[in-house]
Amino acid sequence: MSVAALSIGLVSVGGAANATTSEPTIVEEQSCSFDLGTRSLVCVAVGDDLNQAVLEQQNLVVVTPTGALGTTATAAATDTATTETAAVAVPVGALATSIQAQLYSDANYGGAYFQITNSAACNGSTTWYFGPLSNVGWSSKVSSFKSFSNCSTKVWQGSNYSGAAYGYAVNASSLGAMNDLANSVTMK
Repeated sequence: MSVAALSIGLVSVGGAANATTSEPTIVEEQSCSFDLGTRSLVCVAVGDDLNQAVLEQQNLVVVTPTGALGTTATAAATDTATTETAAVAVPVGALATSIQAQLYSDANYGGAYFQITNSAACNGSTTWYFGPLSNVGWSSKVSSFKSFSNCSTKVWQGSNYSGAAYGYAVNASSLGAMNDLANSVTMK
């Protein structure tokens, strides 16, 4: 069984921003996207186009499957200057990444959301790790989740994939006793 692990560094949650860093400040009412391959984090106000922001800031085209929140181009970049698809300009050289999981702050897939993307699809044998959620301002906020790209998702109470858990499941409209307790996530 192969394993792909990720432990991300701390993200500024407040205070003065260093002009030389590109780390966004996380506030409560933001939706965010973290790409496992590039280790990049992008956040926008709830209701703004998160996937467009990912394209503009990280040059990543987020492939958005049916049922996922967000808007994106549905075609890969070509060798022309830009390709207009679904009203999104895709620059040449943009890399494609797919949503593996979306975690929602409210039950029934509502509220702000945090998505985890990756250029590799799940295959059932590789486990992808993400945590701790406190590093991106999402500790103890998850109330529901959806999985994509052939993945199933598991949320853990411990920040190091330990303790009480919910999953593996493709979708969970409610986490029952695990509501607002998730501190790390695995996908396979």
